Amino acid sequence: MKQLRARTDFETARLQAFLRDAGAMLRGDTRPLLSFDEVRRAARLEGQTYRGLKDVPIADIRGSVGRPNDFDASFLPVRPQMRERWAQLDAAMRRGEAVPPIEVYHLGDVYFVKDGHHRVSVARHLGWKSIPARVIEVRTRAPLASDMDPAALIQAREYVDFLERTHLDRVRPQASIAVSRLGRYDRILEDILGHRYFLGLQQYREVDMEEASASWYDNVYKPIADLIREYDILAHFPGRTEADLYLWITARWLELSRAQKPAGPAEAIADILFETEGAGAPPPSPQVLAVLQRWLGPPRRVIELPARLVRRATTPRSQPTRDPA
Repeated sequence: MKQLRARTDFETARLQAFLRDAGAMLRGDTRPLLSFDEVRRAARLEGQTYRGLKDVPIADIRGSVGRPNDFDASFLPVRPQMRERWAQLDAAMRRGEAVPPIEVYHLGDVYFVKDGHHRVSVARHLGWKSIPARVIEVRTRAPLASDMDPAALIQAREYVDFLERTHLDRVRPQASIAVSRLGRYDRILEDILGHRYFLGLQQYREVDMEEASASWYDNVYKPIADLIREYDILAHFPGRTEADLYLWITARWLELSRAQKPAGPAEAIADILFETEGAGAPPPSPQVLAVLQRWLGPPRRVIELPARLVRRATTPRSQPTRDPA
């Protein structure tokens, strides 16, 4: 009877997997079980440490080592050949029999099953909240968020390529350059290469990449990032990062300079904030005015804004809104 129940559980789990996959396809959200090998290649494995035996939340087990196609993203079985092994474990776990701990890699907030895929699948089907596991913590060169998907892996690979060119994580370990869209690390790399060129001209010598990266971070990126944090500029641009705004601010700074207008990071930030009010919009919002007042009214650092920007605090812009670069 229990064996029949176990087989029924397996068929139910497979049906649930099919229905979830079908629903995901209709919604355009087909996220498979994460592959540890793909993550390792993208984010570049740097080392690992055994953390011992722990109870691991089953909801955080979302990846596999070597078997990402045997289970769906919820660890439901998808292959009929798995029936016997799955049903045997289901019956044993229903009887309360002890099962060996699984083995997992821990990366960020996600666990990848190295050994024990069937145990995780059955435990999840039975409603377990956690499962004993031998945990190996792994470190990667590029950080990964818990909601990693194929696009995030591509971005991680771009970041690794950026770090291997610049060595920024070696010379400035505290630096964390995150972007929200693909292709932006190439633009930041161009900035560093340009900084390296002009640094060499100033010092009449060849400047290596590590020195240029450190100088760029200290003298170009960090001062702008400090302004962004100090005046909470990111609050005006949900979904963007400091590095996104850095690119936008430096591009606007260059535009102002080419137009022979007062130019600098503060002027670029103010110009962007006013522009985001949009064509035909009312005067800048209280939030924008509050930022301007903090700049003008004894700020924590001295920032000189041209009078023309102060006057624009009560004058709507007629240009269309532009999204961050």
